[in-house]
Amino acid sequence: MTTNDMQQPTGPAGAEERELARAATEAIRGINHLTVGSPAIPAPQMFEVLGDLKCLGYGLEQALRQLARSLASSLAVYAVFEEDGGNPEESVAYAMDSMRVAAGHASRLGEVLDFAQIDISRQGYYPPTNTLEAS
Repeated sequence: MTTNDMQQPTGPAGAEERELARAATEAIRGINHLTVGSPAIPAPQMFEVLGDLKCLGYGLEQALRQLARSLASSLAVYAVFEEDGGNPEESVAYAMDSMRVAAGHASRLGEVLDFAQIDISRQGYYPPTNTLEAS
């Protein structure tokens, strides 16, 4: 088996990317469910959460740029057509522009979350006193 054989996708083109995108969506949904009741999260733990989400922003920027390039190269690999008879090159160009804008926003997300991390980086905390043990 060659290195190229190991890098070939095992399913249809884009299937692994779609599965990973779904997993990312589910992870964010999980955070949303965990935090719906606004639980108290002290700064040192929030710092770690923000760090991972910051990486998500920067990673999403790279992913979107690479996916846009992949979409463009699909025009040379596949016999692409528009169901309404339109120009596939034009719709791909518009999609790529939108993906580039989204990539810029994702990068900005990473930057802003970096600022949030810096803002709380000097905080510590004492655990709450358990009122049941005190009585």
